[in-house]
Amino acid sequence: MKRTIVFFLAVLFLLAGGHTRPGGPADQAKEWTGTAEQKIWGLMTVWAQTKACFPHVARLQELNWDERARECIGRVIEAQDKESYYLILMELVARLRDSHTYVIPPWGRMTPGYDLPPLELGVMGDKFYVLRVGATDEIKAQRIYPGLEILEVDAAVPVRQHFNEKVLKYHTRGSKQADEAVLIFYLLYGPQDEKVRLKVRDTDGGVRQVALTRASAGRDGKPFMYRFLESMFIPSIQSRMLADGTCYVNVPNFEARNMRLAEDFKKLVDSLDPTLTKGLILDLRYNSGGSGVIAAEIAGCLIDRPVRSPRNHFFQYAPANIPWKKDPVSWTFREWEIAPRDGKRYLGPLAILCGPATHSSAEDMIIELTQGGRAMTVGERTAGGAGGKLPIALPGGGELCLSTFKATFPDGREYMGTGIQPDVEVRPTLKDILKGKDPVLEKALKVIRDLAARSAKAE
Repeated sequence: MKRTIVFFLAVLFLLAGGHTRPGGPADQAKEWTGTAEQKIWGLMTVWAQTKACFPHVARLQELNWDERARECIGRVIEAQDKESYYLILMELVARLRDSHTYVIPPWGRMTPGYDLPPLELGVMGDKFYVLRVGATDEIKAQRIYPGLEILEVDAAVPVRQHFNEKVLKYHTRGSKQADEAVLIFYLLYGPQDEKVRLKVRDTDGGVRQVALTRASAGRDGKPFMYRFLESMFIPSIQSRMLADGTCYVNVPNFEARNMRLAEDFKKLVDSLDPTLTKGLILDLRYNSGGSGVIAAEIAGCLIDRPVRSPRNHFFQYAPANIPWKKDPVSWTFREWEIAPRDGKRYLGPLAILCGPATHSSAEDMIIELTQGGRAMTVGERTAGGAGGKLPIALPGGGELCLSTFKATFPDGREYMGTGIQPDVEVRPTLKDILKGKDPVLEKALKVIRDLAARSAKAE
């Protein structure tokens, strides 16, 4: 029971962006009755609030939001229970393709009594591979190992088809690369302790069938977690000095509950000897975001002049302009400066590791620290997810979360839904996985050496 609760909280907080599921007095009063009126009212709430608040106005027009909502009227009336009803709402909102806009059903992002086998999957090209495995007798007996390719899931369904129909139909992370890096979590998700049957291909080319129990705990009783989930629950930075004098720092998250993150980073900077530290590497590959304040405090330790935040755009709707043949939508924006820290700062060579799980305020930090060539980014394109959250109660205890703004680079360039392209792109290969190599970190070390050499030459 304990491991199930921990697992539930992990996914709920990450994929719901730090929001717990509804539970206040007003929500508890919205008991599920299952009447046609209640089901239509919930759909109307999703349709109207999204039309009024969703900042990507052009996307609503391209999607023909009114028509998509209208198509759901008959479906929600016919929904036999709360579960099937909420799947329709989730499917509708997922079509908006925004990582900060989604429906949370009454049971949260984790279904009670559900689990998954103790392994982490990843997509490389268009193939699905095992990246990490837990330590269980079943994993060993079934010969499940990193590099094993998943071909089909239950009932001989091709894995890509299963992913599209069972996962991406109801969930979105805003971009293809983020979907494949994070939402793949749901690929083998299902009733706890039941078997999921897979067709797999071994590294020698042989194809076979395996059956794995949906039970995430290992021999030690601890739940096996994907790295992006583990990262969310690490309470502070993790640092180590590498052999060449480069300081490696994993910044796991910017969760507001982890306010010591910024203080610990400041202490680290205070402890660095500039004569011995050849460079600094920030690892944001599994940082899903959180508090922009924490991100800005850390950024302030690494700059010698103010830098600009991403630009947040807000729309205003003036229907009075319609009969005057004017555009009823106008835009304002907000941005601010991040000032250098009062005190010691690190201003030497700086590289940032990023990838498709790098999301939200972690992307803010990249935008802030790459201004003026202050840092070089190494890795893969980021998630491309930004936006605030407006929670709106739905019938029966669910919740609609709506993004409240769209973000761009300070100069207006878009990155939402596409991600930030790194300065130096490095994609780990299957061979890297099998050898346990980290080519992104290896490349970043070379970038640091090049930056140091360039700096020495300039002096």
